[in-house]
Amino acid sequence: YLQADETPMPVLSQDKPGSTHKGYFWAYYSPVKKIHCFDYNKSRGREGPDVFLSGFKGYLQSDGYAAYDHFQSKDITLAACMAHARRYFEHALDQDKERADYVLGQMKKLYAIERRAREQDMNADQRLALRQEESVPVIKELESWLKEQLNHILPKSAIGKAIAYSLGLWDRLC
Repeated sequence: YLQADETPMPVLSQDKPGSTHKGYFWAYYSPVKKIHCFDYNKSRGREGPDVFLSGFKGYLQSDGYAAYDHFQSKDITLAACMAHARRYFEHALDQDKERADYVLGQMKKLYAIERRAREQDMNADQRLALRQEESVPVIKELESWLKEQLNHILPKSAIGKAIAYSLGLWDRLC
């Protein structure tokens, strides 16, 4: 199980002393092994993760960036990041507090379930059972609510973007 994300950074240029170009640090983290790794690349293209993740098998969690899409295979299962989805709803609070608060409240329930599993040091089978019993009903209700809201919001509004982002990655978020 790996988590991946990329971030831009200014890089000094050899061609023009004192000038910079945009490079990218690709960060990888293994929560199970508690290992961090950073890989520098000149671009945000998929070439960097292609090389770094060559031979990887398991779950790859990331945001919705398309550079990761082609990793979905029989050996790699893509998972989305709830924290990235959550940020969209946080940004929508100023424009549509009621809807954003509802979603953030549901996400808070999911985070509480995960916190309890971590605090009780549950193994994988115990976590699965807990998620099936407590998280799945929250997720199903949230998905239904999000789909129903599509008929009542402007797609380009902050809440519209938050809902579209989440539903676009829904299978991976689940």
